[in-house]
Amino acid sequence: MRLTGADMGIQDRDYYREGPSFLDRVGEQGATVWLIAITCGVFAGQLFSGVVRSPLVQIGEYDPERILEGEVWRLLTAVFLHGGLWHLFFNMLALYWAGLRIEELRGAREFTLFYLGSGIGANLIYLAVYLAGLCPWTQAIGASGAVVAVLVLFACYYPRQRLLLFLVIPIPAWGLVALFVALDLYGALGGNGRIVGKNVAFIVHLGGAALGLLYYQSGIQFSRLFTRTAVPRVRPKLRVHTPPVEQQVPEPVGVPAEPVARPAKPADEQLEAKLDAVLEKVSRYGQESLSAEEREILFRASELYKKRRK
Repeated sequence: MRLTGADMGIQDRDYYREGPSFLDRVGEQGATVWLIAITCGVFAGQLFSGVVRSPLVQIGEYDPERILEGEVWRLLTAVFLHGGLWHLFFNMLALYWAGLRIEELRGAREFTLFYLGSGIGANLIYLAVYLAGLCPWTQAIGASGAVVAVLVLFACYYPRQRLLLFLVIPIPAWGLVALFVALDLYGALGGNGRIVGKNVAFIVHLGGAALGLLYYQSGIQFSRLFTRTAVPRVRPKLRVHTPPVEQQVPEPVGVPAEPVARPAKPADEQLEAKLDAVLEKVSRYGQESLSAEEREILFRASELYKKRRK
């Protein structure tokens, strides 16, 4: 049968089938690109109401007092908020070139869990330092803790990879990360703000660096922690005993045998046939999957075997 232009659906036309669809292209993007896109989308929402004064910031920023009051979501939502365009740009740039390599190495699911877990963990470390009285009360936003964890993990896997400091000076990955950690440590100890910058959550950076190193050294895989392991069903140890069939006595020679109707199967054999099917179902799906009728078959078989043993 030949279809005319009027009969053909849009999916049958050549121009419709050329190249992947928009949804196909979206699905091909990795976790790193999606994390960047979501973060940039949140920042676009901040722009409509004044970046740091945005309602998004008021609801989602890191605030130790409110977190202690029960608003624990702030440990995560603060990771997707930023205080300015340059703050966002440098974090997302570092996440892009380091995150893509780590995602290729560990997989999209594992990388996403590591990134989000590092962001939450760095904020928890910041909260612990605050509760210990080692830093004053302060609010914070930004993905820096998670990004630093990704950079440290990248340097652990690719220590001699050449990077460009200030997009000009070539430096190995381990050297660049060591420089960043040293500056954060200097700032956390009260260093000059003109060198390391003001309004920087140095504790968060150091917490992210520690988490990235711990993740590499421990070899832990978050995706395994959140994967449900199927528990194999153990088949019940029931033995079915088939009684021996009595040997038939041959009829005398020369006496024609009268046709006799084939007797029906004894009730015991019928019960055993049903029991086999029930036991097979128990071995596959467990005893809780049995119906009331199937449970009755098990009960009757059990009573029958008890009588035979007597």
